[in-house]
Amino acid sequence: MYVVIRRTGLTGSPEEAARRARAHIVPLLRGRPGFRGYCAFVTEQGDSAYSVSIFDDKGTAMDAHRCVRQWVDANMRDLMPDEPEVVGGETVFDSIAHPQEQKDPQQALFVVIRSYRGLPGQTEAMHSVVSQYTLPAITNAPGFRGFYAFRDEADPDRAISITLFDTHEEAMRAHEQVVGIMRKRLGEMAYQPPRTVMGETVVLATV
Repeated sequence: MYVVIRRTGLTGSPEEAARRARAHIVPLLRGRPGFRGYCAFVTEQGDSAYSVSIFDDKGTAMDAHRCVRQWVDANMRDLMPDEPEVVGGETVFDSIAHPQEQKDPQQALFVVIRSYRGLPGQTEAMHSVVSQYTLPAITNAPGFRGFYAFRDEADPDRAISITLFDTHEEAMRAHEQVVGIMRKRLGEMAYQPPRTVMGETVVLATV
């Protein structure tokens, strides 16, 4: 699968931005080939909005991204006047909770995005740590809903992971466990703590 993350400065009402996204962006994305999922959240400071789009492959993901950009340019510049920061890549790891483990699909989730830097020469070690330790810790944690990890296609020095949980508390417990595992397992390779952003979804859509 292919993931696209957009970060956009937000100068208007977060509630109005969420309303427009639910009413227009979600139907736009759901109607496109390869759609797997979409969510958006506003940072606690209220000055930035993040969205995560998941598609079958890069082609369908970038076609959808261009379509969203056009709609935002025409309809949301009063709320988001700046150009978005965009990062994308093909998933190296992905996992979602089984349907029987999920709660109300319309229930808000809590998203944590971690960005790791300084990875050249550590790809194999990072892959091993994630597959053996980090991924099981996340997927077996209470409240787990989804996990995606990819290397930034435009900047191979950066790897990004996205986790989704039912609640803030469950997400933070898993996040602290993940950071501890990475520090322990990669400490000898000058491991640097990830840059982290998080928030509760204001828009959520799945297949």
